Amino acid sequence: MKHLLLATLFAVSACLSQAALSQNNETSFNYYFNQDIDFIDGVTTPNQVLGNPVGEWHVRPDQSVSFFKALAESSKRVNLAEIGRTHENRPLITAYISSPENLVRLDEIKEQRKNLTEYQGPAIIWLGYSVHGNEPSGTNAAMLVAYRLAASEEVWVQELLANTIVMIDPMLNPDGMDRFAGWANRYKGKQLVADSESIEHNEAWPRGRTNHYWFDLNRDWLLLQHPESQARVKHFYEWRPHIVGDFHEMGTNSTFFFQPGVPTRQNPLTSELNFELTEKVGRYHAKALDAIGSRYYSQESFDDFYYGKGSTFPDINGGVGILFEQASSRGHLQESVNGDVSFPFSIRNQVATSFSTLQAGLELGDELLEYQRDFYQQWPAKASRDLEKGVIFSSNDRGRIKEFLRILNSHQIDVQQLEGPRKIAGREWPAKTSYVVNFKQQQYGLIKAMFETRTEFTDNTFYDVSAWTFPLAFNLDYHHLNKDELQRLPLESVELASGSAYVGSDSPVALLVEWQDFRAATALTRLLGADIDVKLLEKGSSLPVNGEPHEFMAGTFTVPLPAEAAERDALIEQVNNKLSDLELTVYGVDSGYSGQGADLGSPNVSDLEIPKPLLLIGDGVYSYEAGEVWHLLDTRLELPVSMQYGKHLGEIDLSDYTHLLMVSGRYPALEPEELEYLKSWLSKGGSIVASRGANQWLVEQGLVEFELLEPEVSENQQRPFSERDDARAEHIIGGAIYEADLDNSHPLAFGLELDKLAFTKAGTMVFKPATKDFVTVASYTESPLIAGYSSQTNVDRIKNTPAILAQRFGRGSIIMFSDNPNFRGYWLGSMRPYINSLYFNKAL
Repeated sequence: MKHLLLATLFAVSACLSQAALSQNNETSFNYYFNQDIDFIDGVTTPNQVLGNPVGEWHVRPDQSVSFFKALAESSKRVNLAEIGRTHENRPLITAYISSPENLVRLDEIKEQRKNLTEYQGPAIIWLGYSVHGNEPSGTNAAMLVAYRLAASEEVWVQELLANTIVMIDPMLNPDGMDRFAGWANRYKGKQLVADSESIEHNEAWPRGRTNHYWFDLNRDWLLLQHPESQARVKHFYEWRPHIVGDFHEMGTNSTFFFQPGVPTRQNPLTSELNFELTEKVGRYHAKALDAIGSRYYSQESFDDFYYGKGSTFPDINGGVGILFEQASSRGHLQESVNGDVSFPFSIRNQVATSFSTLQAGLELGDELLEYQRDFYQQWPAKASRDLEKGVIFSSNDRGRIKEFLRILNSHQIDVQQLEGPRKIAGREWPAKTSYVVNFKQQQYGLIKAMFETRTEFTDNTFYDVSAWTFPLAFNLDYHHLNKDELQRLPLESVELASGSAYVGSDSPVALLVEWQDFRAATALTRLLGADIDVKLLEKGSSLPVNGEPHEFMAGTFTVPLPAEAAERDALIEQVNNKLSDLELTVYGVDSGYSGQGADLGSPNVSDLEIPKPLLLIGDGVYSYEAGEVWHLLDTRLELPVSMQYGKHLGEIDLSDYTHLLMVSGRYPALEPEELEYLKSWLSKGGSIVASRGANQWLVEQGLVEFELLEPEVSENQQRPFSERDDARAEHIIGGAIYEADLDNSHPLAFGLELDKLAFTKAGTMVFKPATKDFVTVASYTESPLIAGYSSQTNVDRIKNTPAILAQRFGRGSIIMFSDNPNFRGYWLGSMRPYINSLYFNKAL
């Protein structure tokens, strides 16, 4: 009876939210703010811009921008800034809300924030809403929160604004939000439909959660692969907020969650004091939700481990990040086990916890400022006690190095380069291409988080990945330095080359570009796209450059030049113009004769063609992985990629495509004639490149000679119910880092210097070892786990099994990646074999 009464009260509350919106605007404010408030006349209300009360329709990105512009124009308490643009060129805005006196001094206060150990000014509170575009209650709540702050005559609000800079980021993901708002509004009727099976509550693939390229932006704060994150993190470091509110939604059958999360699942680099402060702020949320009769929970379900999320990133940067999760209506009204959840009801909870965050910020302001000052004052001492004093990393791949340095610089991490060569830990570290990060700097904690390889944890359950080690992701040679090693290094400021360089005579017979540089793939796309004849050196060669022999590794590509001077010079100019911004070295060789290795007319110098890939997408296909492939090809390789629905695979005419790209997903079983057509396409030269779950489809269709290991079934060990979560964790690999031995002679490994390659391992799909030679490109080592959590059972099952397999199929090929080589867009190491599968598939 008690549960029935609670469910009834919840349903009545949701229905009241709809009734409130049928009244005038003032009544809707009463509902959302749960009190009568006097507002200043003349400040623009959301209703005046939208034409309806908040919550009646889902706000679009353009409407949100229009409202915040109008609010800033009508209130002296609000300044508005555009901090960046999305992939779809939508503005990313931030509203600064404070007293007029503080806003006049905004630039001065921002300058003062650079001295984090001495700062004594207003507290900085950043409220960020709806990083997942189909979690809309946050974005809609942001308008109400901003209006109340801008127009309220409440004494406590005026006190808050006198002592605080409130920064509101009303839509962290405008592109995804646009997809979702259009969908939900399109299917709204005058009579609201709560049926969870109705189309309003079931978006079309890829749904609005992700950004333009289908990436989860709430995993990108650390990785910085997208303009939204790059702009936001730049802005974050300009202000270093004391509190960050991160407003989300979760399943409709849930209630409301606020951090702290599970205590044992906090990152060890985050202090206990941070947890205590988060819990102290949480009491304000509990009080606010109690006041409006909303149910909630805390310290369960969610963790605080991965620093690439909006609620965890502040914790390693001197702030207190707080995750909020509201049960989603995913439309305007949806049934749940707790009664119907209305859109206004979900907005009201986000409004309530926004203001409880602000109230906590006001009343705990001195404590929060002191916490952040102490946080940065303590790092030097912690760095001094650390036996590791720094890290050195190196690579001849200037493309990968430049991208890694961009990320480090964006996180305000100081890097120096080696002025002269040194031998450390039995390895030679060359000058100019070796780089050093000294741990004794302001970002010590974040540096540790980016470079560590932790494999032991208090709690083995993870909401997200358990490891993200950057030098492993970039396939860099690296070493942690002790005190003596660091002190012996001659260091200088980093100087990177700008612009491409030509090295060679005035009358070369061919141009060559080495494949070791990650950007060489972009260069190849541009040259092939311009119908320039380009060939591949399948074997290494020593060729004369300005009379001196130069060693070119396998994977180097060459552009043959005509003998006639005018034509030769014109082609050289064309090539240089195409590559001028890529910072590559273009070599002009004096002769095509090698004497050591392949001559330029050798059978081992083969023709290259521009790939014309088809990426399968749609229902059943994992949108994150599909988006990572699209992003790689479109933005890094500058390679157009066609997309069609995977469920129509049996009906697709493949004759215009060179590659069929398949990521994790469910694909249809082919009819016999459809399968024969696919085999014919492969035999004529087509290539299939598959990753993770797509491999099972290839095995089931009988297209490959490889097999998968059957999942192991656990024996009954009579374990108590209290160990259930631990038992489940033993069978899950949520995101650990595994190491593989690499066959560097294989065409798929061209351009990689090291004989080891790291992968992010997620899931437990495992290949059986191949029975034939020359098909295993990479194989997991005897001790493959190098970072993150994976049970010993999984480690034993995966060790010595293939990571990459490649087989010929007539004149075509099938290439299989056990894991996702393009993980989250930043895993540039294992990206290289995937890129090679596009350009060098004929060389298998």
